[in-house]
Amino acid sequence: MKKLMKSKLIPLLAATPLMWVMVGATPSTVLASGSEHHVRASIVAVGGSGVGGYVNIVQMPGDEGGSRIQVVATGLQPGEEYVSLYYDNSTCDLPGDELGAYTGNAGGIGSTGGRIDDDLDEVDSVSVRVAGTLELLGCADTH
Repeated sequence: MKKLMKSKLIPLLAATPLMWVMVGATPSTVLASGSEHHVRASIVAVGGSGVGGYVNIVQMPGDEGGSRIQVVATGLQPGEEYVSLYYDNSTCDLPGDELGAYTGNAGGIGSTGGRIDDDLDEVDSVSVRVAGTLELLGCADTH
């Protein structure tokens, strides 16, 4: 029985990357619902920084407009200060709008979030940067 299960599982796992390509995505890109009210994207390290994590963006309902963004960054230096910005380009190129500042905790994790005036479809990427120098450490392409 175990051999049968194992023989069925291996081809399925091997086909998973092909399925991502067929739908035009990668495991680190966007997961969105039908009418795109929510996006979750992975933060990809830049320049070997080791920074990762994820970004959640939720469109506010009805006439309210705007979105709520939550950033959870990993691989940070404990006690160091960081800032996340959001952009109207998919590569986290400056200029951007500041979302919030945060400090890496003892486990190298930091988070920020808040409500912004831009709608979900206007936010193309979100970054993790060193506060002060604005050195880019990680970028999440949200579309």
